[in-house]
Amino acid sequence: MAFKNLLLLKEKEYRLYLILIIWLIIGFTLFQFEVLYIAGLIVFIPLMALSYILFLTSLVSYKKKLRDMSRKRLIITIIILTILVLLFFNFFFFLFIIFLYLAIISYILITSIFTMLYFFNLGIKIDDYLYKLPTSLKKFERWCFFVGGILVSIISLIVAIIITESITGGTQEAIGFNTAGVAIIIIIIIVIFGIIGAIHSLQGRLYAWMGIFFVWVAIYTIYLMGSIIYRRISEGGATASSIPLQILLYFFNLFILLNTIGSLIAEKTDILKAKLRIFGPDTVLMWLIFSITIITFLSGLETAEIDIFRLIAVFILFIPLLIFMTIYGIRNYGNVTKERKIKQLEKEAKKEGVIEKEQILCRECGAVNSESDKFCLQCGVELN
Repeated sequence: MAFKNLLLLKEKEYRLYLILIIWLIIGFTLFQFEVLYIAGLIVFIPLMALSYILFLTSLVSYKKKLRDMSRKRLIITIIILTILVLLFFNFFFFLFIIFLYLAIISYILITSIFTMLYFFNLGIKIDDYLYKLPTSLKKFERWCFFVGGILVSIISLIVAIIITESITGGTQEAIGFNTAGVAIIIIIIIVIFGIIGAIHSLQGRLYAWMGIFFVWVAIYTIYLMGSIIYRRISEGGATASSIPLQILLYFFNLFILLNTIGSLIAEKTDILKAKLRIFGPDTVLMWLIFSITIITFLSGLETAEIDIFRLIAVFILFIPLLIFMTIYGIRNYGNVTKERKIKQLEKEAKKEGVIEKEQILCRECGAVNSESDKFCLQCGVELN
């Protein structure tokens, strides 16, 4: 899972990122609470400048990772780039404005995609756990998670719609955006895919992960609804009585932030680099930190318009992502069942001494590999 990757920040090569991320979390925390606004401003302005310089450094040092550069070389590069920025301030400021808009768009896309992916993987992981239970009732239990998850998600969203509409007197009129309308579309999507899942279950393809996934979808939808409404209401300064809501939204925002960072740490940045073929892995990670710094700084300013725009954009983008991720899960279910069979075969082979305890089977071709291998020696696919 993404959060396990955060433990890699303790390693020496990631020390720079550890400092930046701790710095980012401190500023992020201060900005979440209006009483600490000035402190957040003081923390964020130098962080924003440094992350911009480090991103430029990673661009010009394409062939060498930031984490592999010596401290002396890194400091010299930063000083040279800082001098260039000051000498050609207009050009770099214009570049910064372009990056600012790109950062907003990329932040919305990256956080939305990795949040959805986290929910999907969590559903698959819990489904795997249920599948391995040594009980004759596991099929019934998986059915309960499938049906129960869908019902809980639908009921939760309906209750959230009723409460938000009652409190605001109509979200369309109160905040200028119909959160209830988007939530109803999500409910319809859940119902449609629930029916598809029920039909497939009669054919022996039980999607217990779908019920779990939709519960998280409902939670995330309610979070977005609450965030949009809270940010719009807080513009009028009526936040003193909403400290519990502030704290709740803070922890959910922090969860999304850490999940996204964790998803792009370690080998995943190298995989992205191989696919993009343009940017180095450290450039991708520095861009993420720069994007988060920019969007958090802008969201913490006196006007909440940028943050509301971000939340509404995420909410709207959430609909196609939900459809895509659910279709992907249904189409990919054959690979999930195949992997389960190979895992069972691997377990039996180790038990009977056919393969060593330190060996594993490739989920793609079934070839025997060592646990230390990152890629299959036969087909080249990445090993889990």
